[in-house]
Amino acid sequence: MEINFEFQKERKIGDFLQSFIDLLKIVLGHFVGTVFSVSIIPLSITTILYYFLSTKITFSSESDSFEDLNVYLWVSLLCVTILLLGLYIYGICIEYFILLKNQKNTDFTGKDLWNAFRNHIGMYLKFFFASLLVVVIIGIPAGIAMIILMFIPLFGSFAIGILFSIIGLWFFCSFLFYREGYFSLTTTFLETFNVIRKNMIQYGIATYIVSFIFQVVMMMLTFIPGLIIGLISYNFLEFDSSFFDGSLGKMLMTLGALLVTLLTIFLYMGGVLANGIIYETAKDFKYGDRIYAMIANLGGKNDE
Repeated sequence: MEINFEFQKERKIGDFLQSFIDLLKIVLGHFVGTVFSVSIIPLSITTILYYFLSTKITFSSESDSFEDLNVYLWVSLLCVTILLLGLYIYGICIEYFILLKNQKNTDFTGKDLWNAFRNHIGMYLKFFFASLLVVVIIGIPAGIAMIILMFIPLFGSFAIGILFSIIGLWFFCSFLFYREGYFSLTTTFLETFNVIRKNMIQYGIATYIVSFIFQVVMMMLTFIPGLIIGLISYNFLEFDSSFFDGSLGKMLMTLGALLVTLLTIFLYMGGVLANGIIYETAKDFKYGDRIYAMIANLGGKNDE
């Protein structure tokens, strides 16, 4: 299906939110279905680990399962698995966005998405390790800036959120410029900073607002069902100190952990779309691809 959406155009803060909503309405069903079609196996493995770990934890006063070294080993394994799952989902979402903007349609499938991710997995790994080095370099100045912002009344918490949005957007755009061949791995962070520097505050505010609204919506969608399930469980399942030691309690723990994981995945998906729109806007300012395309189209019409 062809999509009627202009990725590369000049946008102000309010336009980013409207563009995000418009794009989300167009691709939501296809986006969710395609991403989850290539994520079933990783999600299944993570869910199995959730349940297996729940069987290793006891909540009764007679025992303390966390004294068992094996539990810490399984927790470590679970943390590594969640990290890998997060990186995988984020990469899949990025490849979805690239396919979407390049093809201007939703005719591609999960197989196309997986092939695109697999063909560029080396770039993801290289960028991941490069980003760890950059985090070490900017860690101290970013920490100092965060401490200073904490002492600003009322505005401080929002300023910290905007600061993290700017940093996240910088890393996101750095990868896409590297992924699409505009910059090399060694120059992409500095070159991307130069690209977004003039509009950094505007982009950061736009990213923060879009992400905040999307998070609130997702939390509301999950809060009410979670509250209902919690009330039913509390009133009819007879909670006590040993409830979560039973099979039903462990199943609820697993479902709760899976729900949090799914919520996080949806936030990743929304974040990629929001940051992707800003990336395309910044790229248009830098390279003027949209202008060149318009000129080419005009030339084609004149030739006719």
